Amino acid sequence: MQDVGRRRRAEARRARAVLYKTCLSPRERDLAPVRGPDAVSLVLHLTRESYSLAGLAEPSYAREQIPCRFVPWPRT
Repeated sequence: MQDVGRRRRAEARRARAVLYKTCLSPRERDLAPVRGPDAVSLVLHLTRESYSLAGLAEPSYAREQIPCRFVPWPRT
C-alpha cells in the first residue's frame, strides 16, 4: 500500500468520521467485552495506530490540557 494513498484516504475519513458511543440493547449481550487494563491497552493501541495512519505526531499535552471533556454515561 502506498503511503501517499494511505494519507489521502486518512484525510478523507477524518473529514467525515463521527463516532458515537451507544449501549447494546438490553436483549443483546456483548460477546467480546473489554474492561479494565485490557480496555486501556486497546484504546492506546488504536489511538497510536490512528495517529500513525493519519500521518500525525502523537499528542504531547498533559492530561489536564486534554482538548475534550469526559461526561459520564447516565445510568438508567
